[in-house]
Amino acid sequence: PGAAMPTMAAALVIALGTLGLPSPTPNFKWAERIDKVFLTVLVPSLTDEVIDLRDEGAVHVTARSMHDGQVYSLDLTLFAPIDAKASKWFVHRDRIEITLAKSESKVRWFQLLKGTKQHPQMSTDWTKYKDYDEELDEIEIKSGARGVPVPSRDRELKRAVDDYWVRKRIEDREKGDMPNLDEVTKLAEKEWDASGRRESYQDVVQRKWKELTDLRRRERELEEEEDKWAGWTNADDSGAGPQKDET
Repeated sequence: PGAAMPTMAAALVIALGTLGLPSPTPNFKWAERIDKVFLTVLVPSLTDEVIDLRDEGAVHVTARSMHDGQVYSLDLTLFAPIDAKASKWFVHRDRIEITLAKSESKVRWFQLLKGTKQHPQMSTDWTKYKDYDEELDEIEIKSGARGVPVPSRDRELKRAVDDYWVRKRIEDREKGDMPNLDEVTKLAEKEWDASGRRESYQDVVQRKWKELTDLRRRERELEEEEDKWAGWTNADDSGAGPQKDET
């Protein structure tokens, strides 16, 4: 760091800028938690970094690489709004680690980007990934929602308690397909006021109802995928309830 850029590399950067060629896009990876999203931007031997986060979900990052002299630029439109002021980042030698605070905690993102699940430079950050149910387990235990903690030495009882809470959570999901009318009304009133009441209030309510219904449906699809990945299967015709696949 701090070393002068090689003359040829510097000339190349200047030439590319003069030609108006776009800056290369860096590789980046992400992972989600209940209240935040981790975003890591990878630039070797980086310097001159600029990070701009907007509440509406816009992310702009640029940084110069001392390795090849190029200025890398990343512009993303996130899946949902964020709290820019509550978000933070740390700059390391070869990466920028950004913690994006969700504007609505506990609302799950189904993907990092708005409108698409794919990006050629994007990957999952498995070092920070945590299964949604595992995170809920930790929150319930820490908050005391499960009552007195089971001693860690009693593995069979602990496993039985954990299995019970997972089954209960799956059953709750089965009942939660329809949006809450109070929630729809509050969101509709807020949007109606923000728009200056230019359209019919009934149209706003219907639109918010559809948005929340679609959100519930996508939540269910993602939860079912994660349950399947974690080894949980739905009840069979015998009515035995969810079963953990031990194979």
